[in-house]
Amino acid sequence: TVYVGGNFTSIGGQIRNFIAALDTTSGAATSWNPNANGQVRALAVSGASVYAGGTFSSIGGQTRDYVAALDTTSGAATPWNPGANNTVRTLAISGSLIYAGGDFWAIGGRERYAIAALNTSTGAATAWNARAQGLVYALAASTSRIYVGGDFLSIGGEQRSGIACLDAASGNASSWNPKANGQVRALAVSGSTIYAGGSFSAIGGRSRNSIAALDATSGMSTAWNPNAEKPAYVHNEADFVY
Repeated sequence: TVYVGGNFTSIGGQIRNFIAALDTTSGAATSWNPNANGQVRALAVSGASVYAGGTFSSIGGQTRDYVAALDTTSGAATPWNPGANNTVRTLAISGSLIYAGGDFWAIGGRERYAIAALNTSTGAATAWNARAQGLVYALAASTSRIYVGGDFLSIGGEQRSGIACLDAASGNASSWNPKANGQVRALAVSGSTIYAGGSFSAIGGRSRNSIAALDATSGMSTAWNPNAEKPAYVHNEADFVY
């Protein structure tokens, strides 16, 4: 199964509002149909739940403000309900936590600026508080590090331009600092390399048009340079160039 979110009202030969599940062989939409009433901007799957973020206020047959958890079998919204007060643009799961980023300034019952860590059982925001000054568009999580991309000037208590690495325990920004000169809209982690896509022309100390590979230790751009003509948005194992 491939779970898909976006701005569509039909996909895979069926009417599906903003979210769907597709058969990996045929591409046909399955019977799974949470029927969101607004765009789905982010998806993350863990166990029997599909976590969704976006601009919706209803999904899976329940009122859910901008973020929800959906049953993988029925498509119904689970009781998990952090209730953001604005758009959730990205989600990443690490252990018993789900990290959310976006335009919000409150989520999970606490004041949180554009980024938060949520308990996967209760939906409550944890004490982790990186407080971004600007929007968060992309997250990539590991057990000890949270990579963040967006349109911010500071995060985790430090000045960081568009991209940062946060400590998973404290929320503080690490010394890793590639300094993008524009928005970072997507991130993917592979071993010791962080792939970034967005609207920048320089990152990691080198000229890079919209897409780059960064060393996970130094933050410097590697020799890998596809040189995209227009912004590149990279997500997980797939690369999309617009």
